[in-house]
Amino acid sequence: MEIYEILDAVHEAYGAEAKSKILLDNDCLALRDIMKINFDDKLKIYVSKKIKWESGETQKVNLKEVTKFLVPLSKGKIEQGRADASFKAMLEQIHPKDAEYLEQAVYKNLKVKGLTKRLIHNTWGNRIL
Repeated sequence: MEIYEILDAVHEAYGAEAKSKILLDNDCLALRDIMKINFDDKLKIYVSKKIKWESGETQKVNLKEVTKFLVPLSKGKIEQGRADASFKAMLEQIHPKDAEYLEQAVYKNLKVKGLTKRLIHNTWGNRIL
């Protein structure tokens, strides 16, 4: 499953147990990265607010291949214009729904019904946050 499909399934699931099961059944590094980016208050991705990007006609790479490139953006040592351009390129290369979820997570505003810091902690314990 793609990350957006997992998050859509979590959004549609009823109850914390069902949501947690979906997350665990589809556990992968990219999913954990998205959760960490969104819910870890100590982690910040240094990109400007509301970068304008256009969704590509076709998905060139999937989100699982892109999250590793966020590490340099979390250190704050890259010039702002370059960091923004890099993030924009990431968003434009992945599936539009994955791009929306990634953008929301970077701005600490992931919009998935019932997905909370408490659910993440109950699902993975201290391994993510």
